[in-house]
Amino acid sequence: MEFNSTSLVDSFSQFLSEITAEKKVKQGSLISYASEINFKFEDKLDSILKSSENSFYFSSPERNLSFVSLDQVYSIDENGPARFSSTDKKIKELSGNVISNLDMKIFPLFAGAMKFTVEHSDDDWKDYNDSSWFVPEIIFCNSSGKDYIIYNYFVEHGLSKIKLSEKFEKKISIINNLKNDVINNSLHIVNSNGLSPKDKKKWKLSVNEALEKIHNNEIKKIVLSRKVELVISSTINFSHSLNSLKKEYPDCFIFAFHRGNSTFFGATPESLAEIYDKKIIVDAIAGSAKRGATNEEDILFENELLKSSKNIEEHSYVVEHIKETLRNFSAEISFDENPSVKKLKNIQHLSTKISAVMKTDVSVMNLLKELHPTPAVCGYPKEAALNFIKKTEMQKRGLYSGITGWFNLNGEGEFAVALRSAVAKGNKLSAYAGCGIVEDSVPDTEFEETEMKLKPILSLFSERS
Repeated sequence: MEFNSTSLVDSFSQFLSEITAEKKVKQGSLISYASEINFKFEDKLDSILKSSENSFYFSSPERNLSFVSLDQVYSIDENGPARFSSTDKKIKELSGNVISNLDMKIFPLFAGAMKFTVEHSDDDWKDYNDSSWFVPEIIFCNSSGKDYIIYNYFVEHGLSKIKLSEKFEKKISIINNLKNDVINNSLHIVNSNGLSPKDKKKWKLSVNEALEKIHNNEIKKIVLSRKVELVISSTINFSHSLNSLKKEYPDCFIFAFHRGNSTFFGATPESLAEIYDKKIIVDAIAGSAKRGATNEEDILFENELLKSSKNIEEHSYVVEHIKETLRNFSAEISFDENPSVKKLKNIQHLSTKISAVMKTDVSVMNLLKELHPTPAVCGYPKEAALNFIKKTEMQKRGLYSGITGWFNLNGEGEFAVALRSAVAKGNKLSAYAGCGIVEDSVPDTEFEETEMKLKPILSLFSERS
């Protein structure tokens, strides 16, 4: 579906005339223009993501928000231990220099991701920095059932209304001319690595090593992950993959971050922080059980999960960490005393939603730094668990179990823990899954849990031929 570019360009030109007449524009300003349009970007999702060196997709079920963005006008890429504070400093430099007509209640400005931890990346992750956030040039956004386009421009040396209007017109013409995606549902796995009995045995040895640390009271909980490498019969069509994930896992955040030759994507149930109206909402998810084949069996598994001392212990570490962290940012915290059960298509989890009223002048990056990584993806105590993970895991986690999402300069944002995910390059793909090891963990059971967590990605393709 195309949209009317003539009226859109005319409206944009009028906006530029108004802000230049008022002498609002100066060097270092970010111009952000929004307009409601009639454009269903899902029809061209794969083409849009692959048309740029830097593009991003995000879908939030609770906020009825989804968007795809491409190209960048302003970026904050950081590596090393100071990535949170360095990012925060550059965000503050831009704050106050935004000129916008935005009247949407909720809108994205920055999009991106941060790795699980600072690392020297392997080939899977060489296209991504430790921390990568960018202001896209174009954002197509669906918010509460309405479609919008947001066009951003960073003023470096001055502003020519005519040239900028022409640039905007050319950009939307290119997008309008993109063909609707041709969906290929017949992708299958040609080859794989990480699914053999030998791989299972090797991973169970790591679990037993973790259990030894726990039995010796050196660590309370350790989250171990594994990687599965796949060769697919053709390149992945992200219109099919992302829309399939959205359909099969409607309660999850669906995301894709395309950079260079790589696309990191997935469907995660876990919110790290949702920030709106001066409130923080964090969803503590830890402790898992499979779904039943019948309703009666499903309820049986749910009740076993709620009574499982192993899973309750695993979950409690996450809840306590989040509560303790939020006390530094809020004097008003609320949560349910007992966890509920969050049911996904193939797995169910213990879940506790924690909300807090933010103190004034809270730094979003400082909040993320203190929250992440939670014991749900790392372990407890954090530093001891991290050291064990770095020594034991054979693969680099990269963006897997890191942070992905969006934020704006009005103190709003959504940040998800990047689970149930994979990174793709051409027809090659690396998928990741992990589970929490505590004192009562059984290696075979934990391996079965990782198999369930790999299913959202692996089910996108037919069985190995």
